[in-house]
Amino acid sequence: MALDSKEGASNSEKIFREIQTEHMIYQINSSADAKKIADKMKKDTDEIAKAMETARHTAYERKISTDEMKISLADKKEKIRTAQKELENIQKNVEKATKKNSDLQIETIKIESAIDKIKDALNDLDQKYLEKSQRDLTDALVKVTLESEKAQSELKALEKLESITNRKLQEFENEYSRLESITNEKINETERTVSNVTTTIEHIINTHDQMTKVSKDLLKSATSTKVPFTQQVNYEIQQNSPQQELEESIV
Repeated sequence: MALDSKEGASNSEKIFREIQTEHMIYQINSSADAKKIADKMKKDTDEIAKAMETARHTAYERKISTDEMKISLADKKEKIRTAQKELENIQKNVEKATKKNSDLQIETIKIESAIDKIKDALNDLDQKYLEKSQRDLTDALVKVTLESEKAQSELKALEKLESITNRKLQEFENEYSRLESITNEKINETERTVSNVTTTIEHIINTHDQMTKVSKDLLKSATSTKVPFTQQVNYEIQQNSPQQELEESIV
């Protein structure tokens, strides 16, 4: 009996040591597995955070680009307004020069007509008076002719300047229309990008919060005896599927 008692005690100690060893191995393995899983989760989280940062940076860069295009468009608009004012001023000067030319031509015709009348009335006029009148009219005709030639030259220069300015205005307007179309397209594209990035990040954050809650609930359910574990897992997955929610929100 004493021998059996010793053998029983020896077996008990052996079993106890084996259990202790198993506990130590389990704790070591559990700690290593937990660290490995935690490292992977942290790596995945870091990659997601980096992807979110990249997406935000891309959206921000596009916003800066469209803002610069808006400024360029405003500059083009200002150039158009400046060219329009310049053209209006030139057109007013052309109108004045045209009227001046017309008045000088009328005055030239009047002087030439007066000279002809004096010649016709040669017999009825005193010679001295005739010579003086012809001389005065001739001087006036020369003066008017010179002014008329100068006015015509100015008119041609103004008309040429009007044509150049009008062509420049057309180029500005065409360039503005082209840039406006591109800018509006880029603005719409940028607004969509910013909206999509914001919505996606919100979904990621909500999904992360839901996954964290579901994970805690599932781990708690795994140690609960009230509800079968597999049944609880299936229920939690069906009720809190982040992938499904994200797909539904995008649709």
